[in-house]
Amino acid sequence: MKHLKYLLILVATATIVGCYEDKGNYDYHDINEVSIKGLPENVEIDRYATLRITPDIEATMGGNDPEKYTYEWKIGKKVLSTSKDLNYEVTDAQGSYTLLYTVADKETQVKTFATTKLVVNYTTSADGILVVSSQNGQADLSYLRLDVENADFMKMFYNKSHDEPLGKNPRQLVQTFVDGYPGYVKKNGGRGIKLVCDEGLLQLSNVTLDKMDRIDKDYMLRYGELYPLPDYSNFKPAYISGLVSQWRRNPYGAIMNNEDVYLISNGAMFLISFNRTGDPEINYTNYVGDDEKKVCRFSPMVFVTGRKPAPSRGKNKNAGWRLSYDKCLFDENQGMFYTMQSGKLTPVDEHATFPGYRAFYGEDTYQYGFCFAAIAQNGKVKFVTFDTGKEDNHLASVDAAQVQPTSRFFMLRNAPYVFFNTTQAIYKYNILNVATGIAPTEADKIVSLKDLGYDDDATIADICLHRYEKKMVIAVSRYGHDGEGSGDELKSDIIELNVDADKPVIIKKHTGVCGAKPLVIYKYRTFARNDAYIVD
Repeated sequence: MKHLKYLLILVATATIVGCYEDKGNYDYHDINEVSIKGLPENVEIDRYATLRITPDIEATMGGNDPEKYTYEWKIGKKVLSTSKDLNYEVTDAQGSYTLLYTVADKETQVKTFATTKLVVNYTTSADGILVVSSQNGQADLSYLRLDVENADFMKMFYNKSHDEPLGKNPRQLVQTFVDGYPGYVKKNGGRGIKLVCDEGLLQLSNVTLDKMDRIDKDYMLRYGELYPLPDYSNFKPAYISGLVSQWRRNPYGAIMNNEDVYLISNGAMFLISFNRTGDPEINYTNYVGDDEKKVCRFSPMVFVTGRKPAPSRGKNKNAGWRLSYDKCLFDENQGMFYTMQSGKLTPVDEHATFPGYRAFYGEDTYQYGFCFAAIAQNGKVKFVTFDTGKEDNHLASVDAAQVQPTSRFFMLRNAPYVFFNTTQAIYKYNILNVATGIAPTEADKIVSLKDLGYDDDATIADICLHRYEKKMVIAVSRYGHDGEGSGDELKSDIIELNVDADKPVIIKKHTGVCGAKPLVIYKYRTFARNDAYIVD
């Protein structure tokens, strides 16, 4: 009976199973499998360079029609592009990132992923050409690195990557070195790029070109140790110059760095001294002379006279200067040139006065104590030479009708020649001609804008001589009277010239890389006096 019971259960189970209808889907078909090719495993790129990646999309069905898919390039939560190909100006800070590429099938919503490791470096720490100019009234930076052949100019990149604009109406762009040296940078951050604009004297990192701070009232109060406390209420520098007094490597490997930075603000002179690892020291502030009854108003021009290269001896390598520490200034109230040492003013030539004039350039020259300067009154310029190394000094001057008060000057280190520009040409002038009354002429012109292929509407906005004195960079503006740089089109060009030959030759021309009123400098990774050695 028991066995019969089990048998009936088995029969019933078989009957039930036999009646079950299988409603499963066995209609198998292929799906579209997408693969991504051509995406590199690692990419290393400079900040502000353009990252271009053109991947290949391969599919098992429906061909390779790019319209069948949507695309997305991301770093973290930041979407870089929704195009198939990536064309992205890298504004991200230095570091390592994961770049994610997503391809989605529009019909099935199936997604395919690919990643690459992205490493961003600071290109701006290298030797390069740095330009500040204006577009739609706002100052911005353009940069070309010179350590990579055929590098692209990074055009107007600062404001795109910063919430606060750089500034307005840039008027002077210079580089200092000790406050950009690694030892100083480690403690205080790099501040080697100086920009005078409406917002004051800005300090930018010589490594990243980010805005660090400004030399203003708070800066002077922070580092000043003068007593009684000076009045900084009207402090707003209009001019800056620097001189590296010491850059030396000793036999034990230690490096000694010192630099003096001179400022002119509201006719007063200020002196800030930098060393390799210490805080800035403010040695002079609101200096307007040594006589309370004869207050000076100094032009925006100051330089150290009586300097000569410090020699290297054995393992003591020098790239600085031996100095007299005489500062040369021009007092607009008296119309006279003075030297200043230890707070005392001495007239260069008490019989030579230039009432109503303003000095806008001056420099020590190839001879110890021999100086050259340019002064202007109502748009008319004079060249001046004098020798601070002589007790009975005679100041010579000559009218320079070819020159404008906006001209830039660059003195050769070991020859009596100075380069300067007008709006239409560049000249090379023998400064010894001043004493004999010979003014600059067309014979001193070495190249004009017409020689470079420009018409009369273009102007030379700025020049800068490379420290090796074999090449020069020129900023050419095609904006006409538009000083704001209106519109989206960039209309200023940067040209590098070889000036080591009898006739300058174009090295490279970069068209449309900056805005209106460009200022240009060669930016250096580190300080060096010449190309014999670098003492760091």
